Amino acid sequence: MTIFKGGKNKPAEEDAKPEPRVSLAKDVYMAGRFKIVTLDAISGREVLGTFGLIVCRSYNFDNAFYGLIAQALEVNADAILGYRESVAFHPEGEKYYSCYGTAVRLKPVMK
Repeated sequence: MTIFKGGKNKPAEEDAKPEPRVSLAKDVYMAGRFKIVTLDAISGREVLGTFGLIVCRSYNFDNAFYGLIAQALEVNADAILGYRESVAFHPEGEKYYSCYGTAVRLKPVMK
């Protein structure tokens, strides 16, 4: 969301504050229960299902990154393959982050 003030674009204040689902996604990722890799596969793990490309964008990198994880968790994925990120620079100095990858469900590890 963008707020226009005096002809200058500014990111909405809400964009700087993480949503509860983003905070939960951060906790899941930091606990090691969610995998993100830049490769098309995870060594030793079989992909059971693919949910497709997911994208999250924000003026705040944490919101873009953990928002991506939150979207994947909402479709019951447990990993993101082919992770990529980019940043666009607004002419007035703001950075706009995009994080994307393929949400997948992995076969459970047999012990």
